Amino acid sequence: MTRAQLSGLLALAITLATTASATPLIELEHNQAKQLVSTGKILSLDVTLAKTQSFCFGKLIDAHLYQEEGKWRYDLQIKTQRGQIIALSLDASTGQPNPYLSLPSECRALEK
Repeated sequence: MTRAQLSGLLALAITLATTASATPLIELEHNQAKQLVSTGKILSLDVTLAKTQSFCFGKLIDAHLYQEEGKWRYDLQIKTQRGQIIALSLDASTGQPNPYLSLPSECRALEK
């Protein structure tokens, strides 16, 4: 595991530990997520990933949908073009990153 991968996983662990101690997280199943998408409460994972390419391009490794304090978020693990694994926390209703967390330095838009 590279230093960048370890840093990304550590950042995810710290984020999850911090949020878990403050309020309970509810992880949703696929059918529940489909219902939220169909009612317009959240973006589909496909739409979210398309939006993500504008600020952090890579291949999806893992995704989870959580509800915390009435807000929905996707926690993603992405393998970047350079092979690093990074963690992103995105607002599921907008597809945008959490404004209180900085993007990993390995994040970059699709390089053409």
